[in-house]
Amino acid sequence: MKIITLGYCCKKSKQNHENAVLAAKNCGVDEPINVSDMNEILSYGVMMTPAIVIDGKVVSTGRSLSVDQIEKLIRERM
Repeated sequence: MKIITLGYCCKKSKQNHENAVLAAKNCGVDEPINVSDMNEILSYGVMMTPAIVIDGKVVSTGRSLSVDQIEKLIRERM
């Protein structure tokens, strides 16, 4: 499973990435990578960050999710 967090320039994006790291650890999957390059973010069709991509599919945009919310998204795709 590959998890990518998009955005890292604002507090919400940083928190979203930190929550994704904890959620991935809790679910026993590899730590998410973070993408902050705007061209790469746009290549996913994302216009608002923070965002989360799991296995190439955008699953959340425009809001920071809690650890529990991200864990649920991960478990739904396991």
